[in-house]
Amino acid sequence: MPLLCISVLALLLLPLSLSLSCGSKRTSAEIGGHYTFLHPVFNNTKGSIASLLQNTSCPELKHNYSCKPDTDVVSILHTIACKMMNLSYTEGLANSVLNSIQCPCPKKPTRPPNMTQPNVKSNEKRTATRRRRRNEERKRRREICKAKALLSTMTECYEMLNTILMGT
Repeated sequence: MPLLCISVLALLLLPLSLSLSCGSKRTSAEIGGHYTFLHPVFNNTKGSIASLLQNTSCPELKHNYSCKPDTDVVSILHTIACKMMNLSYTEGLANSVLNSIQCPCPKKPTRPPNMTQPNVKSNEKRTATRRRRRNEERKRRREICKAKALLSTMTECYEMLNTILMGT
């Protein structure tokens, strides 16, 4: 019985957690209308990501964001823009989209910095440095590919909004 009560409570709270947390009253039509102003920023971001990915292919990334006519496109755009804020290549576009939506990203709690061990031998330090450099290159490439995928989804969302606006 308690499990049933918890499940029902979770279902009741679910729609509240999926809505925009800032209480923005912007409609899909208003946000779709901003695409004409955001279009140059989209093109610049696409161009910079394409130049960073020259001669490099991206694996197919799995993400749960897709814009369909029956979904809340504004909250999907907000979620994608907040994800983009953590990527250095798309931060400017993310700021522009968040300003258009008029809804900031929620703040994450901060963690204390990790403490390093002081008694590490110099040979181990060199190996760790080489490993760290390789990992940083991989991380950079993954970050650019993630930015490309998020940008593609965001573009689809705005194009869908424009299609809906043209139909009305």
